[in-house]
Amino acid sequence: MDPSDDTQERSATADPLGAGLEQFQRAALDAVQAARAVLDAAESVIREPAAIEALVNTVTAMARTATESVAGLAAGMTASGATKEPGEVPDDGPAGYERISVD
Repeated sequence: MDPSDDTQERSATADPLGAGLEQFQRAALDAVQAARAVLDAAESVIREPAAIEALVNTVTAMARTATESVAGLAAGMTASGATKEPGEVPDDGPAGYERISVD
C-alpha cells in the first residue's frame, strides 16, 4: 500500500473540502491534457491534409457498403415476400440456406 494513499484518506476524512478541491484540480489537469491531445491531432490534420482525405474516403466507403448491404437485405426481404400470398411461407431463402417447414 502506498503511504500517500493513507495520507490522502486521512486528509479526506479530516478536510472533505480540501479533498474535493484536490480531486477537482486533478480532473482539471486531466481535461487540459485531453484538450492538448485534441489540439495536437487537429494540428497534424492541418499539416497533412492527405491524412484527413484518406480518413474521409474510408468513412465514405464504409457508409456506402453499409447502405448497399441494408438496401440489398431490404430488397431481398421485399422480393421474397411480395410474390407470395399473405401467410404463405416463401420457398426460397437467402443463398446458402434451406427453409425447412415444421408441422
